[in-house]
Amino acid sequence: MVRRARRRVALASIVVGAALVSWWAGRTGGLTGVDALESMTLDWRQTTTAESFVPEAGSRESEIVLVLFDEYSVMDSLDGWPYLSPFPRAHLAEIVEALSSAGARTIGLDVYLDRRYPALDALDGGDGLLRDAISRAGNVILVAPVARTDSGPVLDAPHPFFAEAAAGVGAADFPAPFETVRDGTLAVRSGSGLAPSFALALFAAHRGTMVDSLLLLSRAAGRVTLPGLPSGLGGIPESWWEEGTAASSALVHFPLLYHGPPSRPEASAPPGTFQAFASSSVTATARLFPAFFADRLVLVGTGFHDEDRFRTPFFSARPTAAPGERDPDPYGYMYGVEVHANALQTMLDGTYVRPLGGMAVGLLLLLVALFAGGTVFLKGAWWGGGATLLAVAGVFVAAFWSWAGHVYGPWGSGWSLEGAYLWLPVVTPTLAAMLSYTGAAAYVSVVEGRDKRFIRSAFAKYVSPEVVAGIAEHPETLQLGGEKRVLTLLFADLVGFTTLAEHMDPQDLVARLNVYLSEMTGIVLAQRGTLDKYIGDAIMAFWNAPEPLEDHADRAVRAAVLMQREITELNARWLAEHPDAPELSMRIGVNSGTAVVGNLGGVDHFDYSAVGDAVNLAARLEPTNKAYGTSTLVSESTLARTTEGAFRTREVDLVTVKGREQPVRIFELLEEAGVSLSPAREAAVAAFTAGLEAYRRREWDQAAALFRRVLDSDPDDGPGKVYLDRALAFAAAPPPEDWDFVVRRTEK
Repeated sequence: MVRRARRRVALASIVVGAALVSWWAGRTGGLTGVDALESMTLDWRQTTTAESFVPEAGSRESEIVLVLFDEYSVMDSLDGWPYLSPFPRAHLAEIVEALSSAGARTIGLDVYLDRRYPALDALDGGDGLLRDAISRAGNVILVAPVARTDSGPVLDAPHPFFAEAAAGVGAADFPAPFETVRDGTLAVRSGSGLAPSFALALFAAHRGTMVDSLLLLSRAAGRVTLPGLPSGLGGIPESWWEEGTAASSALVHFPLLYHGPPSRPEASAPPGTFQAFASSSVTATARLFPAFFADRLVLVGTGFHDEDRFRTPFFSARPTAAPGERDPDPYGYMYGVEVHANALQTMLDGTYVRPLGGMAVGLLLLLVALFAGGTVFLKGAWWGGGATLLAVAGVFVAAFWSWAGHVYGPWGSGWSLEGAYLWLPVVTPTLAAMLSYTGAAAYVSVVEGRDKRFIRSAFAKYVSPEVVAGIAEHPETLQLGGEKRVLTLLFADLVGFTTLAEHMDPQDLVARLNVYLSEMTGIVLAQRGTLDKYIGDAIMAFWNAPEPLEDHADRAVRAAVLMQREITELNARWLAEHPDAPELSMRIGVNSGTAVVGNLGGVDHFDYSAVGDAVNLAARLEPTNKAYGTSTLVSESTLARTTEGAFRTREVDLVTVKGREQPVRIFELLEEAGVSLSPAREAAVAAFTAGLEAYRRREWDQAAALFRRVLDSDPDDGPGKVYLDRALAFAAAPPPEDWDFVVRRTEK
C-alpha cells in the first residue's frame, strides 16, 4: 500500500510538473524555439489546406483583385528610363482613373504618399493628377506606416495634399516575428488613440462603415469590440493586444488566415489566391473588360520591389513558376499588398484563426502528460515510449482535423466553429508528453530500479529469472509462506546416467550434463514454466505460478513432448561423438492439483517452490514409468485440464502411489495431436486399447490375444508386456470378484 501511494504521488507530481512547464513555455515563450516551432506547425496547416481554397487561378469567388506594379509599366511611363523612386504618380493616377471608370467599389493604394516631389511634378504634373484621380474616385484608401517616437508610436499619415482627397487612411504595419508574417493587424496605437489598419479601413469603406467610428474601441469581458465588424471578428480576444517588444507593442493583431500561395500576374505563373493584373496592362484591361473590376475591392501595390516582400507560411512551400519557366521569385515571397489582402479577405469571410482557450490547453497538456507518464508507471519505459509517440501522433491528427475540418468537413460538407479555424497547439502538448515520459522513466529507473536491482542481486541465485522479475515488480511478495494455487507440475529424470558415467571422463560427463540441463530448462522456460530446482540430473518445474496461466496444463504437457524429442536429438549428436557410449532416455511425470507455492525456507535462505499432495504425485509418476516401460506418464487430473484433442495419449492403468491412498488414472503421453506415429506403433496402440477393454471385462484369454497382437506390432511396447503377463496370470488364477483393478504401488 505504501509503495502504491508513493507511486501515485510521484506520477501526479510528474504529470502536473510537465503540464505546467509546457504551459509556461507556450504562454511566455520561456523555452527558446517553442513559439517558432508552434508557428511552423500553423504554417503546415495553412499550406496543407490551401489548395482547397484556390484550386486554380481566379476560380475563387473573391471580392478582392490585385494590381501589381511591374518593371514594364515603370519603364514605359519613363520612356525607357530605369526605375528610380518614387513610382511615377502620373501612371498611378491613370490606374486609379481606369479602376474607378471600370466600377471598382473600393480602391486601396499600398503606396506611401508621404511627400510631394516638385521636380518630378514639374515634368508630368503627377502629384496633381493623382490627387484629382483620388478625389474623383471618392473611394480610395491610402496607407501609412507607424513611426516610433520618444512619446510612443504615432501613425505617420500621408501628405495632406493626398490624404485630404482620400476616403480614409490605414496603418500598413504588421508584426513579423521570426522573419515571417503570420499575423494580420486590426488597429494600431497612435498617440492616445487607435487607428485602423489598412485592411480594416478598406473593409469599413467597402461595407459602408465610417472609418472614424472604428477609432473608438471598447473593452468588455476581456474582449476588444470593433463596431461594424461581422460576428466572427466583432469580438477580438484582448490577449491579441500585444504588450511585448517595441516592434509589436503598437499593434492589435490576430493570427492571419492565409487563403493561398502568393499571386502573380504572369500568365505562366501557378495559381494564386487572388486574381492579379500587371499594372502595365491594367488600364487597357479595365477599359476592355471592366467586369474584372466592377464592384470589386482592388488593392494596388508593388509586385517586384525587394523591400516590400515578406516570408509567409508559403515561403519555399511550393514553386512560383510553371515547369520549364524561369522562376522570378524562387523562394515564394509574398508582397505586402497581398498580405493586406489576406487580412482583408479574413474580415470579408467573417472567419479567423481561433487559438484554443487557456483552460482547454491546460486540460490537453494534463491528458497527454498523464497518458505518457502513466503508461511508463503501468507498463514500463518501452510501452511508455510507444504511448508518448501515440499521444504526439494523436495531437498532430487532432490539430490537423480541427483545422482542416473547417475546409473539408467530416463528410466533405464543411463546418465552422463560431466562424473560426481552431488552432490546436502541437508543440506544447508534445513537450508535455516528452517531459512526462522522461520524468516517469527517470523515476522508474532510478528510484524503483534501485529496489529491483537489489532484489535481483539478492535472489537471482535462488529463484528463476521470471520469479525474480515478478518479485521485483511486487516486492510485497517477499515474505515467508505462500498461497494455495492449482499448478501443473513436471518431474523429469535422466535414465542411464550412471552407466554413462562409467564410460566417460568426468569433465566430459559434466559438460554433457550441462548441455542436457540447459536444453531442457530452455524448453520449460519457453513454455513459460517456472524452474523449481535441479536434483542431480533430475528437473522439477511447474506452471501457473508466479505467472497465472489459463493453459498451464497444455504448456506443461507440451513441454514434456518437446523434452522427449530433444533427448532423441541429443542422443543422435552424442552417439556420433562417442559411438560406444550408452543411449540415454528420460522419464517424465506430470500432474495437476492444488499446492502451496511461494517463498519457502528460513529467514536468511529461502526458495520459491511448491509443496503438497499434487507435488508428491507428480514426483511418484516419474519413476512409475519404469514399471510400465513408458517414457511419460500424465495423470487424469492434468489430462482433464488440457485442450480436448490437443495430445495423443493412451490409458495405462489405475494406480495408487506410495503415501497416497486415493487411486489415480494414468495415461501414457504419445505425441501432440496431428503428429503421426509409425504404422506399427499405431497398430500397437489400437490393439492395446482393445485389450485393456477386454481385460477390464475379465475376458482374460481375449485380452491376452490382443496384447500378443500389440507385441507383434511393437515388440518393445512396455504396457503390452505388462498386461500380457497379467492376463495370462489371471487366466490361470482369476482375481477376486470384488477386485477394483487398482494397482497399489509401494515403491517410490
